[in-house]
Amino acid sequence: MLREPIYLVPVDFTDEASSAVRLALELAEANKGSVYLLHVVGKSSERVAGRQKFADFLESYSKEEMEMMTTNVIEGDIFNDIGKAGDILKAALIVMGTHGAHGMQKVFGSRAVKLVSSSATPFLITQGKKEVEKIKNIVMPFSFAKESIQITNFVGAIAKKFNATIHLCGFHDKDEWLDAKTTSNQVVVKRALDEMNASYEIAHLPPSKTYEQDLVDYAKSIDADMFAAAYFKEGVLPTPNTFIQGMIENELNLPLLTVNAEELSVISSKYSFMTV
Repeated sequence: MLREPIYLVPVDFTDEASSAVRLALELAEANKGSVYLLHVVGKSSERVAGRQKFADFLESYSKEEMEMMTTNVIEGDIFNDIGKAGDILKAALIVMGTHGAHGMQKVFGSRAVKLVSSSATPFLITQGKKEVEKIKNIVMPFSFAKESIQITNFVGAIAKKFNATIHLCGFHDKDEWLDAKTTSNQVVVKRALDEMNASYEIAHLPPSKTYEQDLVDYAKSIDADMFAAAYFKEGVLPTPNTFIQGMIENELNLPLLTVNAEELSVISSKYSFMTV
């Protein structure tokens, strides 16, 4: 029987998938949860081969790790069925490795962005290039848009569990009215984190045309372990998909915690994804 919280990992048997499984196991161990590995095939005739791939894939894991994991091979479409699986399992997180975006994918958004947009379950996305040995500093960008702070309860739960500090990085707009809304959102986030007893600091980033790069530079300066940014149609900045894509592909190779904010209720809901 699966122990909650459940961490769902889409598996394609690549190194990036292995990194995601490792991260999910670390979270499951910290939270006394389970890891559910799911491989999606296009035809029913491919399911036997998929189960054999799982057998080979799991050979490197210990007996204790195997006891935390459940595997399944289903016929379907990854863009539709990963999100559905997350809903059915009531997964705490979908932990996913990504190969990044290449060529035209940078224009239309990577597969990771498409998956995030199709699910209400939060995602933890790793590039598979950095070991997550600790979670002590988390960088959370937000803006004047109310959707940008919909990640708060999720990141607050992680920060509390791992005794981490959230660094709140508001985007300052030249429009005074919009900038005032960013300040108002910051007040809401602080209140929510105070109620959760989660640790946070305010990062005073100056107004800049290079906000994304400023975030990366700030993350590097504090030796950050993770980014946390809500996904919504217009992102933190008014450019569809590109902001969240940039966070996924960040040059520091940090994992990104994200959620489709448009699928969630308002921040005042007490929905939390971790046992704390």
